[in-house]
Amino acid sequence: MVATLGNALIWIVYIGVFIFLARKGRGHDAALSGRVGFSVQAFAYVATYISAVALVGFGGLAHAYGMQMLLVAAGNVWLGTWVVYRFLAWPTRVWQQHLGVRSPATLIGTGHNSPALAKALALLFALFLSVYASAVIKGAALLLGQIVPLPLWSLIWGIAVVVGFCVCVGGLRGVLYTEAMQGAIMLAGILMIVGAVLVKTGGPLQGLSDLALLPPTRLATNGFVSLSGGGAGLFILSLVVVTSVAVWAQPQMIQRHFALASRTQARRVAPLAMLILTVLVGGTYFAAALSRLILPDVANPDAVMPLLVRQILPGAGLHLFVLAIVSASLSTTTALFHIASLAIAEDVPARKSTPRTWRLGVALCVLISALCAQADGSLIAILCTTSWSVVGSAALVPYIALVVFGKRHAPAAWSSVVGGLSTCLFWYLCVYGPTAAVTPLPMLAESAFGQIPPFFVGVLFAVAGWGAGIAVSWVPLPRRLPQ
Repeated sequence: MVATLGNALIWIVYIGVFIFLARKGRGHDAALSGRVGFSVQAFAYVATYISAVALVGFGGLAHAYGMQMLLVAAGNVWLGTWVVYRFLAWPTRVWQQHLGVRSPATLIGTGHNSPALAKALALLFALFLSVYASAVIKGAALLLGQIVPLPLWSLIWGIAVVVGFCVCVGGLRGVLYTEAMQGAIMLAGILMIVGAVLVKTGGPLQGLSDLALLPPTRLATNGFVSLSGGGAGLFILSLVVVTSVAVWAQPQMIQRHFALASRTQARRVAPLAMLILTVLVGGTYFAAALSRLILPDVANPDAVMPLLVRQILPGAGLHLFVLAIVSASLSTTTALFHIASLAIAEDVPARKSTPRTWRLGVALCVLISALCAQADGSLIAILCTTSWSVVGSAALVPYIALVVFGKRHAPAAWSSVVGGLSTCLFWYLCVYGPTAAVTPLPMLAESAFGQIPPFFVGVLFAVAGWGAGIAVSWVPLPRRLPQ
């Protein structure tokens, strides 16, 4: 009875703090955050970056592939965070102020002197991010269902409504504060499970020594402490690029830079965000790789982290870990909802939202995401699993061209977006082996081309599209904006 009350108290306090922080955005513009501290920005950036997919799904991959998954963590820390705050974050803020825009879609569209491009990107973001949010919501609901005796559909709607409330009431400022809280909870939860795994395996050195003695497998061809050869090693390296470079142009990540007050603040955010990310993803993958000493054979990678927690943590520990994973899901979903709502309420109609249109935009996102989460269609599954690559392929080149090189060119931006988007989708649907459904070229899907990640192909054609747009239009490139 006491344990049950204690577990209930954990969730009551969590929901109460969540609502309190969401209300900190009341009275502020829904699209803008105003000034927030660098620590709030650092925790919010990491919480938006890392979802339950990274902590549970990739944790399962670390069990299968071993310590080579730490390369993914290193890529997230250095490419996905250091490079971003060194070269992209402050220039993005400068361009946002210079252009007077309020969203990532209008930043790219207006930056390239094309309001129509802003609307097209807004529709793309609204579609893919709303459906992606449905997958995150469903994952959180499935995990909550392990400890809350309620039907899955009710948990899905409950989570969607709570997230919608946060976005509706708090706007971007409320989202940043709730994400910062959730990032701190994620950090505490991962530290707890890493400590328990190290105790169980005799410490990091003993654990690594024992892991090195295990025989190689098909996915860890050189053992569990080395990079694999062949396709397994190439898969890990491609995962590094997709999770660490595609993130540069994700609208929910771009929007985090709008809260920066100065270049100095951006430099202060970077090391703290890198430290938090190192503990979260590095600690998760390290512990999950060592978990092979505790759980030798697990058929489903997604089951590794839940099984590990049940085995090495007490009842309260299970609730805290579920809380950390739910926090990872909610932090990502609030960011996705805000971008999608902004696209619906402002970017597509091309006018500043009112409180009424903002609430309608949020309500529409809640409805779309909750309904999609109830469905079990293959198209939705494909959209969920390919969101980052598709959005990154479409937006990365025109975004980098604008904020890093100061190039503003509407025809080049359009051809880059169309080339990257269409090629990435085609590769997913017709060529890429793991996702190709019906392909007119089965021999191509079964060849080495079928193993090339669609993001790589999409970015290649996006760059080619940029060059082609410049070549055929003969529009002079304006000078770079002074930094």
